[in-house]
Amino acid sequence: MQALRGRLSIGQVRYLSTAAPDSSSIANSILKTLNLRSGEALVQNEGDSDIGKAIIQLAKERGITTINIIADKPGSFQLIEVLKKLGGDIVVTEDYARTWYMKRLVAEVKPIAGLNFTDDSQATVVGKAVTEGGTLLTYGKKLPSHVVYEGAIRKPVEWSEFLTKKKLKAQLM
Repeated sequence: MQALRGRLSIGQVRYLSTAAPDSSSIANSILKTLNLRSGEALVQNEGDSDIGKAIIQLAKERGITTINIIADKPGSFQLIEVLKKLGGDIVVTEDYARTWYMKRLVAEVKPIAGLNFTDDSQATVVGKAVTEGGTLLTYGKKLPSHVVYEGAIRKPVEWSEFLTKKKLKAQLM
């Protein structure tokens, strides 16, 4: 920890000293599995979890851009600032992630990997955000049975069909 003090902010050092020891090793394992390089991008849900925070910090160290989606709840705006201070490049709420603004953002950033830590609708948001041919990694959860398109006339699509159409590689950890 002493060696990191010169490179990290006080808040980051405090977080690293209190984070569950498993979080950093799990995050490191996830990033190794994805094999992302500096300049590439990933999108993740549950960015405010211990593993999500560790992903943010490790990705920042490696030059990987992160788009982090958090649940809409009281204190979301303060949490967004905390995650940005930890190194999160882009932090948005789940409601924002369902707008056309998110589509435009994803088109600019082009995340080639997605990390899913939930089995609810945020999984769908992450899957939609990953560029065609990218990788969707789900950690400890099962994907919902269908991808739902809100506000559209389209019917829900089964995940297997969605993954095939988008040419996504799905991995479970």
